[in-house]
Amino acid sequence: MSRFYLIVGEVLFMGILCVVAVALFRQHPPLGDAVRTDVKLSDSRAQVYLQREAGGQYQYFIWHPGGATEKVSFEQLTDLIYQSGKGGGMASILGASSTTVMFWLGLGLFGQLLFTGRMVVQWLASERKGTSVVPPMFWWMSLVGSLLLLAYFLWRRDPIGLLGQAFGSFVYLRNIIWILEGKRLDPVPATQAADPMPES
Repeated sequence: MSRFYLIVGEVLFMGILCVVAVALFRQHPPLGDAVRTDVKLSDSRAQVYLQREAGGQYQYFIWHPGGATEKVSFEQLTDLIYQSGKGGGMASILGASSTTVMFWLGLGLFGQLLFTGRMVVQWLASERKGTSVVPPMFWWMSLVGSLLLLAYFLWRRDPIGLLGQAFGSFVYLRNIIWILEGKRLDPVPATQAADPMPES
């Protein structure tokens, strides 16, 4: 694969990622002067907004994917938050209020385990050889872990995580391509490689 195509691929990938990020991070206020809050509900895609009414009172709105907006009182919102966290245990600690949230948390955790585990693989391979080496498994774990974390950060709408993983994916992929291309090349026989220069 030529360098030109890899650069074009990286630029396209980053461009698509930016468009997706803008679409995901765009606020969807149900009213022009509503402010988005950081309240988590059992429906992880729902967003809670706060609006100040003309009389100075505050009103909460829950925006659901698809555009439906629900006006709720402070007491109703408090009850929804309570119900979301009522499960207790590890799920409550992790903020996992539904099966969908548990899936994404599991995906992110698995991606992070792969991403961290790659350093253990590299360390063990280096200890075995007695010198610093980077085994092919390091690059595979880096790529898969990075892509899983990229998907997780997209779901979380986390721009810092996205930036951290987006560029690295191409570096890992490029190293894997080099490894695969090296395996396809016919090895040079040892005698041919060791032939001295012909005498003149």
